Order: sequence, then C-alpha cells, then structure tokens
Amino acid sequence: MTPMLFDIGAGELMAIVLLAVVLFGPEKVPDLVKKTARVVKYLRDVANEATDTLKTQLGPEFADLTPADLNPKRLLERTVLKDAKADLEEIKAQVTGLTKDLEGQITPVKGDVDATLARARQGLAGIGRSLDDATSSLQQAVDSAGSADLPAQDAA
Repeated sequence: MTPMLFDIGAGELMAIVLLAVVLFGPEKVPDLVKKTARVVKYLRDVANEATDTLKTQLGPEFADLTPADLNPKRLLERTVLKDAKADLEEIKAQVTGLTKDLEGQITPVKGDVDATLARARQGLAGIGRSLDDATSSLQQAVDSAGSADLPAQDAA
C-alpha cells in the first residue's frame, strides 16, 4: 500500500469512508468529501502564501525555503548553526593535527623515559641487594660477637 494524503494508506482511507457512510449516511458523504477537499486546498494555499511571504521578507538566502524549514530546529541549523558548524569543523581539524604532532613528539620521549626508568630500577635493585648483603653481614657479625662474649662471661 502506498501512502496517500497525510500519510493515510488505502486501508485507512477505506475505513474512514465506511465510517463516514455509517455516521452521516450515503447521501451526505459526497458533500462532505467536497467540503473536505475545499478545506485542504484552502489550507495548502494559506501555507504556500505564508511561505512565499516569508521568502520575500527574509531575503534571497531563503529563496529555497520550504514549510518544513520553518521547524525552529531546522531554521536555527540553517541560519545560526551553519557558520558555527564550519568553525567547529575547522577547530576539529586543528585539534586532530595537534594531536598527531604531540603523538609524534611524545613517542621518542616515552622511549627515553622507559629506558631511564629501567636503568633506575636496575640500580635500585642493585642497591637493595647490597643492603641485604650488608644487613646479613652485620647480623652474622653481631651473632658471632654475641656468641664469643657468652663463654667469657660464664667463666667469670
């Protein structure tokens, strides 16, 4: 089924006609259809006239204005945000370029920092082992000295 006027399908149109026949009778339906068609034509003419008036009063940049463009969101996008979107795209391109430049400069420095940290860790590990060795030596010296002093005190 193809959509018709006001997005009403054929089945929906048949239901409306059947309802109109039941409510108003078969003799009044043709008159109602004519009146409805006149109202729809009148509303279209009013909308077209209002659009034409707006086009002439707003100027040449709105020459291709449609009634759908009168939606506040679309009108705002068309007038104010168009320039802002262009500026935002330019800023986005600049930020992307800066990001790539920074990544290019950070990568070599990161390698140097990683190497320096690895050397520092190795140095600290060596110092830790030296401290462990010194502590063990001191502990052995204290243990040896303590055991050597004990028999001398027993003799006294």
